[in-house]
Amino acid sequence: MQLKKSIIAITWDGKTAPLSHILHDTNRQFDLLLYDYSGNANQEIAARVQPTHLLSQKSECKGDILQNIYAFLQTINSQEYEFIGFLDDDIYFTVSDLNKLLFIAQLEKLDVFQASLTHDSYYHHRQFVHKPGYQIQEAWWVEIMAPFYSIEVFMSAGPHLKHSISGTGVDVYLIPTIQRLIGRNKTAVVHAVQMKHCRPIRTDNRIFSNGKNNLQEIANLQVVCKQMASEQAELFDAAFWKHILNRNYRFGIPLQYKIRRIGPMIKNLYKMLVDASYR
Repeated sequence: MQLKKSIIAITWDGKTAPLSHILHDTNRQFDLLLYDYSGNANQEIAARVQPTHLLSQKSECKGDILQNIYAFLQTINSQEYEFIGFLDDDIYFTVSDLNKLLFIAQLEKLDVFQASLTHDSYYHHRQFVHKPGYQIQEAWWVEIMAPFYSIEVFMSAGPHLKHSISGTGVDVYLIPTIQRLIGRNKTAVVHAVQMKHCRPIRTDNRIFSNGKNNLQEIANLQVVCKQMASEQAELFDAAFWKHILNRNYRFGIPLQYKIRRIGPMIKNLYKMLVDASYR
């Protein structure tokens, strides 16, 4: 299958060797947008990785970066791309895995997706950790750490990115809501490809230039998305409200969410025992 054109944005500090966390084991089958979040990119160093686009703009956090890339895409022919991906500068990948990830997404006709996380990654949400034996596993949402979106989903979400400098809430509230509004609802974790997140989460407890921390931003974005859903209520069923819009986030995992894991845990244990009996 011939891959359609996609673009991957990878962040960079503007001075160290860019893409040092990416193994270049084959040719890229995607365009590269190198994003310098310092606003002072060393052009000579950047040129060594031959990016398709270089964007240098001082940025606070992931949501700020998403807003700036959305604005940049409006200046070029973004519709030539099928997918856009966003990788932080602490995500370990190989170019061949990125090529494979885009191939599987095209094959499975995904709208929103991410690679699974290695078991030795830093993470907040265990449901995204790698599960052997799966190629993809459908999900309600994927996290902001390294998401991939169809260009239609991302450009539709663009005007609402202003609500979150941290990016918190974009993943669990905004993107799923936009997907329902435009009818692009296939979301999955791609377990056939793994990535490693090598740095602890750093947004917790930070106060951003809008005076809010990440939990305040996610609460605000939840309200915004509930309003959008209420205006076109026929597109949002009870399951969506339960799993997305009415789910609250805070430091730590609420007891009711832990209790809900008991059923799937027993089911998975049974499956593991049955599989072992055939070996």
